[in-house]
Amino acid sequence: MSKVDIKGKGTMELSDGVIYMRWKPGAYIGIDVARAGLAAISALCQGARLPMLVEIQGVTHSAAARKLFPDPVNISRIALLGSSPVDRMIAMFRLSLLPAEFPMRYFTSRDKAIAWLLENPGES
Repeated sequence: MSKVDIKGKGTMELSDGVIYMRWKPGAYIGIDVARAGLAAISALCQGARLPMLVEIQGVTHSAAARKLFPDPVNISRIALLGSSPVDRMIAMFRLSLLPAEFPMRYFTSRDKAIAWLLENPGES
């Protein structure tokens, strides 16, 4: 499947068994964008649980959007990819609030994030 646009705030695609979510740097993700993202994940996964790489450089989410993400029905593990101390701080705060329904980690290296996602891609 080609890239799916998420309401102009980012894109999502499935490649080699990994979902890639690329938010535009500095994007604000509200509830409508979060719902569009979940719909895209569902369409790409087609009933399977897959690992996902999420690029979060400078991205902020509304409280309502944070309650929707992530959806454990379609996701087996998530690697959050950031590039700054602020991205790391936001990711660490976010990770501490999420239920442990699947593994989630923060990375600054895309290669390390993908390697971790593919270690046990279907394992939760």
